[in-house]
Amino acid sequence: MIELLVVIAIVAILATVAVPALQDTIHSFRQKSAQSLLVSDLSQARSEAIKRNARVLFCVRNSAGTACGAGTDWSVGWIACTDSNVDGSCDSASSTSPNPFIVRPALDSSLTLNAADAAATALSLIRFNPNSTQGAGGSAATLSLGGTWSGATSLTTTVAATGNISKH
Repeated sequence: MIELLVVIAIVAILATVAVPALQDTIHSFRQKSAQSLLVSDLSQARSEAIKRNARVLFCVRNSAGTACGAGTDWSVGWIACTDSNVDGSCDSASSTSPNPFIVRPALDSSLTLNAADAAATALSLIRFNPNSTQGAGGSAATLSLGGTWSGATSLTTTVAATGNISKH
């Protein structure tokens, strides 16, 4: 009986030590997975701009997920859509050309995502031009993916004026 109590005490101590480390691992995995998805979607949006020879918007999604939203909190999700007439909004969808062509739901509530230009002005959209460049003003966009947990670090994704996408 004493041996069983000792074993239970040891297991309890190990569990107390292991649970916080496991939570940190889970948070880190969620953050890195979200960044990989973001980079993949940015790359697809850039490729679609080249393929369709039309401007593509990559933006914060509205609540319905059908168009660009007005806010700058990217953690609510994002979309990518064509903007052939360059009016700053998604073109109408058709049976042969769905629009938006990427719709992502909100991130996990423990993650935060914000975007800013080189002047640190908050962004709600990023434009990819048919020649693969990004933006109208020729400045880079930086997306910062953070977390709400203690000790969270920020992962950065940069979209250069040339359209090059990199993660840090």
